Amino acid sequence: MNRRRFVSSLGLTGALAWLTTRTTFAQQTSGYSAAVPFLSDPSIAGLTDADRTYLFQVDSVATAQYASLLYPQSVAAGDPRVDGVVLWTRLEPSLQGGSFPSLAAFQVAADAAFSSVLLEGVATIDPNRDNTVKLPVSHAVLQPFTAYFYRFLHRGIVSRTGQFKTLPLEGVALQQLRLGYVVCQDFGNGYYTAYQHLASEDVDFVVHLGDYIYETIGAGFQQNPARVVPPFPSGSTTIPVDVNDYRHLYKTYRSDMNLQAVHERFAMIQLWDDHEFANDSHQDFHPDDNTAPNTADTPQPQLRQAANQAWAEYSLADVVFDSAKDWDSSVQVYRKISFGGLADLVITDERLYRDGPPCGNQEYGQRYFTLGCPALLDSNRSMLGSTQKDWFLRQITGSQATWKLWANEVMLMPLRLTAIYINLDQWDGYPAERRQILSAIRQAGVSNFVALTGDLHTFLAGYLKTNFANLLEPPMGVELMVGSLTSANFAEEISSAIDLPSRPVPAKQMGVPPNLLDPVIRAANPHIQYWDSSTHGYGILTLTPERLTCEFKAVTTIQAPDANLVPLKTFTVEAGRARFV
Repeated sequence: MNRRRFVSSLGLTGALAWLTTRTTFAQQTSGYSAAVPFLSDPSIAGLTDADRTYLFQVDSVATAQYASLLYPQSVAAGDPRVDGVVLWTRLEPSLQGGSFPSLAAFQVAADAAFSSVLLEGVATIDPNRDNTVKLPVSHAVLQPFTAYFYRFLHRGIVSRTGQFKTLPLEGVALQQLRLGYVVCQDFGNGYYTAYQHLASEDVDFVVHLGDYIYETIGAGFQQNPARVVPPFPSGSTTIPVDVNDYRHLYKTYRSDMNLQAVHERFAMIQLWDDHEFANDSHQDFHPDDNTAPNTADTPQPQLRQAANQAWAEYSLADVVFDSAKDWDSSVQVYRKISFGGLADLVITDERLYRDGPPCGNQEYGQRYFTLGCPALLDSNRSMLGSTQKDWFLRQITGSQATWKLWANEVMLMPLRLTAIYINLDQWDGYPAERRQILSAIRQAGVSNFVALTGDLHTFLAGYLKTNFANLLEPPMGVELMVGSLTSANFAEEISSAIDLPSRPVPAKQMGVPPNLLDPVIRAANPHIQYWDSSTHGYGILTLTPERLTCEFKAVTTIQAPDANLVPLKTFTVEAGRARFV
């Protein structure tokens, strides 16, 4: 096979790569959705020794001068496996060139100096995927629950070094697991000071619960004018209108050095929420910020498909975008990650299959701050869709792990002020399905059930029940909601007296001073044990066979590039007891 045919063959799928290992014959092992194929004989690929030397050369001078320009979004890894991980980078097309302009080499090593390279290979840079390289790499040479280093090379220019850890063997009696978890990072609302601190934490993996990007830009009331997203390529002034606009958002967000540091340090387990497409979105409906002729009641399948494609290209999830399928099946976000016998993380998609808001698309009085409507009680209404709901319940009720974790996008517990529902975009808008799910989990005798939640830009902890109105019913699990990285929280919105672009709900309508939110919310919702919607930060989970500990941590400001880190609250749940100690 000559050089031209070799390059052409790599381009067939955009995810293919030639790869060899220095320690054993190469072989594909565990299955990713589009795993890198391994060739035991590099000569099959048509590469000469000179080609190989060229592809893996390191030019220190060129690297120092051009690395940040060639790899403007740096590197990232995600969706770990026992013997692998998804590796990602993007190369700036104007700097691609040399003998193999459409190829990027990569290496995985046991040490940061790359003196012990275990795997190396060559992958295509696909312009149809915005010049991203996304490689699901799995190989027997990679050992369970072990840290590795990786990097990309092109024209002698080397990317920054990334790190990842593989998963423990399935069923193994792991003694400790530490997870960071984050959510809601509106670029225009503040600096990623929380990521600056998270990058230094001693955790095994990071879980991102969604709202990695926010679709709306150009609002004149952004709180932090120093953090402005540049105009969309299409010329649209408010929201994306095509896939390139969504790509533009991901490129802008991932240009942040603190976010890059977290991606370089840890493998991320990522799901989406609404803003990866549109605020409060359901299926292919875009409720807010539409321009004629589109309205909240107008399906927008092409825009939904564009959002799906951009997310698949830029996320670290082992998710492949299939353009031949419709928007509702071109990606599948829901999946499960197992951490030995200690924990299962079950990830759901709460946007693509959900029914629309029960009481109408208007904000005040229908989606937010509403007395409800007859459709709210419809037992057939679903957030997960029947197929995903059945799958989810099988994963949770069939789990043999000590801890059953639900990566849950929106608040699961009720949130009301007397008879008023605050937000029907969350599970309060789907009460029948919520009760069905929690009842099935209780009836199956599942213990150590924990919902990890984002979306509301609030640090929150509370108890899960099948009947929240019954104060005497014992909890069957707990919910731990992490506050936003930067997105506007209740206190900021109430204080500003305007609807900020990344608001959790139009909170200025609440008529409650920020310092009274905690007691008012908790008095009206006795299942809620903790509420703080005035800070930004992240959560750290430490799991052992005996207990789960959740630490909420906050930064002192997001309005400046640097901030201090302060502890907010720590919650402990003993195994076998759905109570905070």
